[in-house]
Amino acid sequence: MSADPLHRKVLRDVFQLRGQMLAIVVVMAAGVALFVMLRGMNAYLTGAQQAYYTQYRFADVFARARRVPDSVVKQVAAVPGVESVQARIVFDVLLDVPGLPEAATGRLVSVPERRAPMLNDLYLRSGRYIEPGQPGEVVLSDAFAAANGLAVGSRFGAIVNGRWQTLRVDGTAV
Repeated sequence: MSADPLHRKVLRDVFQLRGQMLAIVVVMAAGVALFVMLRGMNAYLTGAQQAYYTQYRFADVFARARRVPDSVVKQVAAVPGVESVQARIVFDVLLDVPGLPEAATGRLVSVPERRAPMLNDLYLRSGRYIEPGQPGEVVLSDAFAAANGLAVGSRFGAIVNGRWQTLRVDGTAV
């Protein structure tokens, strides 16, 4: 029976501090709700990322090399656990983009002439894929095009393999 007066005192103190107690309950409820929401959002974003990576065949491993013979590419493809290998030509070039006071550095990445599923596939945001036999056509990064005011049909200069070339934007992609 000695706990009975203590219980009454605790209840009296809680009643007197009801505003603070209500604030504590609200903060704890908001914290639990936020935790549950963030867990759900994390699961959703992870699923969306995996779906994007699967749909556009995003590579798990990247390797840089110079002048790799086709026989080496075939040897890498034969390694157990390797599902797909694709060799591409990648190099940096100087770009003369209208509106920029200095030359910009761009990265050219080769793509097949005819549209086909490939590793790190392109998701076209505007325009079209390049046409076979048209060396001056490019598909730009959507972010680069937006940052520099370039759109489908825009032209700009580039130094490719030591020679000046005019490039035409045929599409933007991510």
